Amino acid sequence: MTQGRTLRQALVQEGIADLTGLWPVAQVEAWNQRIDPLFAATEDQARSYVGADQLVETGIFQDVFSEPVRRLIAGIEPSALLYHCHCYEIAAAQHKPHIHQNWLHGWHRDRETLRGFSPAAPKFVSIFILLSPVGDDDGPFEFTPRSPHQGLRSGDQIVRLVGPVGTAAIWNRSYYHRAAPNRGPRRRRILKISFQPAELANDRIGLDEFRAARSRLDDPRLQALVDQRRVGTTDPLAEERQAVTARIPPCTHRNDLTGAASAYGRLQAVGHKLLSSALAGS
Repeated sequence: MTQGRTLRQALVQEGIADLTGLWPVAQVEAWNQRIDPLFAATEDQARSYVGADQLVETGIFQDVFSEPVRRLIAGIEPSALLYHCHCYEIAAAQHKPHIHQNWLHGWHRDRETLRGFSPAAPKFVSIFILLSPVGDDDGPFEFTPRSPHQGLRSGDQIVRLVGPVGTAAIWNRSYYHRAAPNRGPRRRRILKISFQPAELANDRIGLDEFRAARSRLDDPRLQALVDQRRVGTTDPLAEERQAVTARIPPCTHRNDLTGAASAYGRLQAVGHKLLSSALAGS
């Protein structure tokens, strides 16, 4: 484990850090009890969601964004505004990743991060909290912990997010990542949070789920996280910033890309780098 670096520094370098323990297991189990009825109605769907507005209604949003968590987020991005905030499930007994399944075995960079990507700052950040136990066959999240400008190589070392309920990680959305196929017998459930600087374009914060979430919150510190009016501004959150020491998860596996796929991935990385440079100069 690398010592002495902050989460912000780790998100620039390896791109990922461990947050397990930030939300107690008993609390996470209580969240599951609140949303079990919501997911029961959609268990026949390949992918189903509980949105930000429903998380507010159930009190989960308020639990997730406790003062320590808000300070942690402000320490990474002082003007943070949410981009994602939902729980979702993916179906069991699948043989392909549930997203980007026809490209590079599911490995990808989130396209909306390409224009604003900076190798010096983690502008696009996500947090995953496991709401169901995840083993190697249960569709684990996988992450390549090195600069995306280097592309993908066959047999690269990767971080695999597996563990019991409550296991959590924070990661840089501009890096290569994927959801492995959920070959197991149970649906995989995750809580996902994404945030970015308020000044950046945000095509999700105006969605009905975020507008409804803001209208149902009475704490201005929580409202600020979902306030569409902050788009294009640099005003910081009210929270005191906390520089949290990073815990770097180990690489425990290697990707299963073929040589041809990895060559394509490197070409794609070059294209992304040129596109980012061109957009940054426009």
